[in-house]
Amino acid sequence: MIPPQLEFRWLKRTVSIVRVLADKGWLSRMRTRGASLVGPCPLHGGDNPGAFVVHREKNLWHCFTGCGAGGDVVELARRLQGGSYTAAAIYLASLVTTPAAPGPSLGQPIPRARSFRPFTKRLWVDPKAPFLREKGIWPQTARSFDVGAFHGHGMLSGCIAVRLFDPRGQPLGYAGRRLDPEQAVIDGKWKFPYGLPRNTLLYGYHRAARLQQRGVVLVECPWGVLRLHQLGIPAVALLGTHMSPRQRDLLSEVPRLVLLMDGDEAGRSAAQAISQRFPVSVVVDLPDGLDPDDLSDHELAKLERHLS
Repeated sequence: MIPPQLEFRWLKRTVSIVRVLADKGWLSRMRTRGASLVGPCPLHGGDNPGAFVVHREKNLWHCFTGCGAGGDVVELARRLQGGSYTAAAIYLASLVTTPAAPGPSLGQPIPRARSFRPFTKRLWVDPKAPFLREKGIWPQTARSFDVGAFHGHGMLSGCIAVRLFDPRGQPLGYAGRRLDPEQAVIDGKWKFPYGLPRNTLLYGYHRAARLQQRGVVLVECPWGVLRLHQLGIPAVALLGTHMSPRQRDLLSEVPRLVLLMDGDEAGRSAAQAISQRFPVSVVVDLPDGLDPDDLSDHELAKLERHLS
């Protein structure tokens, strides 16, 4: 049996890539770019300031040099420790038990936290955007949810804007889904208003609340909520893969909860973690690489039987 402190899944949840970079002396050479860190590659050295990108929220990295490597914290540690997974596990476990030494901060300081201010105005967005059509989302659905392409300037430039609400239905502002594939790789697919208390929200909750006597489907992303809404199936989205205590409380009165996470390692890990801590009725395991919005209407409609 593998000792708990050397179990890779546990190490991925416990040790951040930022912690590894700090330990190896590379953190001071990184700078912030949105929700990411960017800097020279610790695997190849050099001074290319855009060679190495860390997605802090997902705890993933990617090298944009010739090798094109990337992965999670275990893969980074393996490469830094000479290629052995055993050496990587031992090294990461040592970081858990060793306090981080005070050292230089990031090359570009992270802004100080400030209180979140809701943006209550309604923006004009285009509900007929090709991106939404490819997702199978009808214009009338997008219009009803205040979702569409934003053609102005500012944070939402080049994004599909998605209006966010608190559990009572009060508007909070907009999230943006980046349309530029390269930018989405570097900075992540989603932009959120600074300071947004995401762990207190469930996307679509205020709409699904009146239908909760049937139960709800829980997904990661707003697109799944919109697709299921079109079929009359109540659904909410975590806006990520982690369920917070507040989100758990919001779902505590739901008679049936169907988990429909993305068909990747992060989605399956999230489904396992949620089902271990929360009474879940059904866990639907998607094929590799598929998200809920990749399914046909016929396939999504089959979820109805789990709520009746």
